[in-house]
Amino acid sequence: MITSTKFLCAGLLMLPALQAAAEDSVPDLSDAGRHLILRRTTAEDREMLTSSRAAEPGKLPAPAFILKTANNSFAMTIGGEINPILGWDIGNNLYKQPDAGISFVTADIPVPPVKGHRSDWYINPINGYLDLQIVGLGGTKNQITGYIKVGTNGINTSIVLQRAYVSWRNFTGGMKLTLFQDAYACQPPTIDPEGPSGCVSAVAYELGYTSKSYNGFRFAVALDMPSYYSSKGYYRGKDYPIFDGKQVLNDDVEQMVPDIPAWVEYSWSNLNNRVRLSGIFRHFAYRDLVTNKRRGVAGWGVMLSGNFQPAEPITFYYQFAYGQGIGAYLQDIAGKPISFIPDDAAPGKMKASPMMGANIGVSYNPNKKWQFNAMFSESRIWGVADYCNALPEEQNYRYALYGAVNCFYNITSYLQAGVEYLYGRRETWNKGGANDHRIQTQIAFTF
Repeated sequence: MITSTKFLCAGLLMLPALQAAAEDSVPDLSDAGRHLILRRTTAEDREMLTSSRAAEPGKLPAPAFILKTANNSFAMTIGGEINPILGWDIGNNLYKQPDAGISFVTADIPVPPVKGHRSDWYINPINGYLDLQIVGLGGTKNQITGYIKVGTNGINTSIVLQRAYVSWRNFTGGMKLTLFQDAYACQPPTIDPEGPSGCVSAVAYELGYTSKSYNGFRFAVALDMPSYYSSKGYYRGKDYPIFDGKQVLNDDVEQMVPDIPAWVEYSWSNLNNRVRLSGIFRHFAYRDLVTNKRRGVAGWGVMLSGNFQPAEPITFYYQFAYGQGIGAYLQDIAGKPISFIPDDAAPGKMKASPMMGANIGVSYNPNKKWQFNAMFSESRIWGVADYCNALPEEQNYRYALYGAVNCFYNITSYLQAGVEYLYGRRETWNKGGANDHRIQTQIAFTF
């Protein structure tokens, strides 16, 4: 961990020298064009870099400089962001919860509110990342890309691996956002690293294929490992836990079937006017402790998502997901042991829980300097009342609401200021609910 921290600091200290060198780079004069040159990224470079990256909410910008050959046979970039956040919780102390911090996790809102701790003011500088991208045979059909990203989780100073994948032609394999997630429709930008409660969002070990566009139509399919990681990179575990003090499943049962997400999409102008229909199949293996037999139960999910731009300054976002046993993919329910629960009507057997996630949002961009956003989200689960009431308070979850409005101002191409208001409410099955409000600001330095 100390080595990773040194790597992060060294990269930041080298940045001014690299940018200065980029200003004075010497053009490539070799006939073969195989000599490395360091220069500022051009529009052509940015297209090459972003086209081979997996889609992400917010569209991580291409770094300001690139080390490459003139013939694009090799290119390398190092980029990142430093994003200190200053904020104030009002009505609850969500910031102090173990898995929250600067992430506005509505599932972690204390119910009832902690007496005497219904507000909290904070400054959090541990929100940043470094990424490395290497491209070979750029601009050709055999272009290959390796991408890795490390960063903090906003809770402590530990550096964690957040992305690590390889892309070749239309295939991508590694640690990335699951293909079930619609990265362009999930939400407008937020200062909050977590994002809306009902967003379909998960990082998985995945091998996937995304087709090229056929007159606006595209499709994709993938295989995911049935273990999941949060968007901040740390392990959240399986979908099942210990129930009522007893282990529900034996440890010797392995998951033999991958999760299979897929989607089909139609775009009638650009990524701001499109509609996508997604689906996912899951198979959950377990040991029936009554009959001592291995059994399985299916999970599934469907999602309608997309964007709509009636006029150039305004873009709408929408996403509506419903399924059974898909909690590992829903932002607020991920990590909670309620996707697959014991079936009271059939002792020893498990069943998949029905659940949903919905998001709507809008962005207004009057010019290149300003952006205004608003969004609302809900996540909800049914049929788990008795099970949740036997769990610890932090696992008792019925539904949550999430709302956000914010404004961003681009001071320069690499420096952005923002202010945001957040509202969240969490409801339980037998203890009522509680609210939290947050006001926060950021100064984001991106390089």
